[in-house]
Amino acid sequence: MTPNKYIKEVEETLSRLSTSTAAEREQIRRYIGTEFSVLGLSSQVQKQACKTGFSFYHTDKEMTFRTFDGIYRLGKTHEAKNQAFIFLDQNYRHVAATTQMSVLPSWVKGVDNWAHSDYLSKFLSRLLEHPDTGSAMMKQLKAWNSSANPWERRQSLVSLYYYARTKTNHVDFKTTTKLVSPLLEDKAYYVQKAVGWTLRECYNVYKREAFDFMEAQHRRISSVAFTAAIEKMSDKEKNHLKQLRRKRA
Repeated sequence: MTPNKYIKEVEETLSRLSTSTAAEREQIRRYIGTEFSVLGLSSQVQKQACKTGFSFYHTDKEMTFRTFDGIYRLGKTHEAKNQAFIFLDQNYRHVAATTQMSVLPSWVKGVDNWAHSDYLSKFLSRLLEHPDTGSAMMKQLKAWNSSANPWERRQSLVSLYYYARTKTNHVDFKTTTKLVSPLLEDKAYYVQKAVGWTLRECYNVYKREAFDFMEAQHRRISSVAFTAAIEKMSDKEKNHLKQLRRKRA
């Protein structure tokens, strides 16, 4: 368990860096969609704070990551939780994939907003690609796919590719559609955003197959997902799918 003094150190350090007004903080909080307090710190300021470091930093990066695990779980502000993501982003090569696998899936329980959800997907997608953790990560994504928690359902999709251009190896198309199909008509807004994101990234890898899938499933794809899904397509492909959707109206 991370000592409370370390959580307090991070929270107080970040609080001192904040120059935003209460109104600005509330605007950011609503934009992110979190129930946690927001300090209104820019990404640059947050990254610099993490780089500057805290008293619990250790030469063993895994030990520091373990401390940040507690800070993520118990932190009271959006930015304090962000420090855990930023540290791992800066040091993920120094934290074993198996160690990350033992910790990161549980972080989804603390997710209540798209920003943390997307940041977590970045790391989970790496674990999915890693030979030591890929199988376990895929098993977890399949379990989340039917979860009652919408953030877990979202995670089951966005973590498949994150951004396909950042990957050397990609999830096969059949597996992708097995996870996307059950969520095509999901009622949760951010799950629908994930459907669109995933179809777009899948198209970047499997153009023909992804187009054919969207053509076949055009009646089931929501307007929220559709806009993102066709983003990288040619004008000809976009117009064809749009015409199909008009006909169904």
